[in-house]
Amino acid sequence: MAKKSRPRRGSLAYKPHKRANRIYASLDNVKNVGKPEALGFAGYKAGMTRVLRIEDKEDSEFKGQEVADAVTLIECPPLKTFGVRFYKDTHEGKKVFTDILTGDHDKRLERKIDLPNEYKDIESAEEFIEDITDIKFLVHTQPYLTTIGKKKPEVFELPVGGDDVSEKFEYVKEKIGDEIMISEIFEEGEYLDVVGITKGKGFQGAVKRHGVAPLPRKSQKVSRKAGNLGPWHPDHTSWKVPQAGQMGNARRTEYNKRLLKIDDNVEEVNPDGGLKKYGELRNEYLLVKGSVPGPAKRLIMLRSSVRKDNYPSNPKITHIKR
Repeated sequence: MAKKSRPRRGSLAYKPHKRANRIYASLDNVKNVGKPEALGFAGYKAGMTRVLRIEDKEDSEFKGQEVADAVTLIECPPLKTFGVRFYKDTHEGKKVFTDILTGDHDKRLERKIDLPNEYKDIESAEEFIEDITDIKFLVHTQPYLTTIGKKKPEVFELPVGGDDVSEKFEYVKEKIGDEIMISEIFEEGEYLDVVGITKGKGFQGAVKRHGVAPLPRKSQKVSRKAGNLGPWHPDHTSWKVPQAGQMGNARRTEYNKRLLKIDDNVEEVNPDGGLKKYGELRNEYLLVKGSVPGPAKRLIMLRSSVRKDNYPSNPKITHIKR
């Protein structure tokens, strides 16, 4: 007799389904460019609009023609570097060796973290630089430069490129205490990876949470559930069984999102009255093709694509819908 089989009902992707540790993601698994520079950025999701541009992909049947794309607006106020974090290799792996913070920082940073009473000079790190294996910036956002009504900044690590630790150290020594602009990191036309925290959906059932099909009308008293939670033996429920629970508010990465535009002329994209649920843009902004995770005002992490190296050309945008 032939063996009966069928595809499983319900997706096992992104198991376990649980809330993210914090409301914004961290930047990791970045692509090292081989020279000392910041390897990422962060901006606030403002909303979506539509643009018309000239298709420039060689393998597209619409090459040279005007096409319409849905794009996401991300406002990117400058990141402020307020410290440097040094890493050292141990028998347990890479561990934080020490942090050096600058005393010249924004007072609003005290809303987020506890700051020391005394500060060390970055020059003091030269005595142990030979034992260091990696260096990262400590940066904070400046949401008070936007219209989202937020005062407390977000704090995170920003990786630094390069293979030589001494070259990294010279770079961070020059940049500590300064601002980093989005136009210094990315170029128009390249591909990005977008990392963010999705919208929270709360407690949801198995049909919406896992995508299982509702049961037939005469099957059981309840239709929006898994048909069987498992056998009698072993007498426990497997983690693979689709059940109700927390949905959304999880860390997700969108790969290969093309960067169509970087600009500071906000009049081109600000509609009358501002963007819905966000307000008006005041800083440099990005136009990224497609959608990105999270609601408006959510902090979105940006890094160079780890899967694509090249990009077709500089995009030619002919119209932006306001």
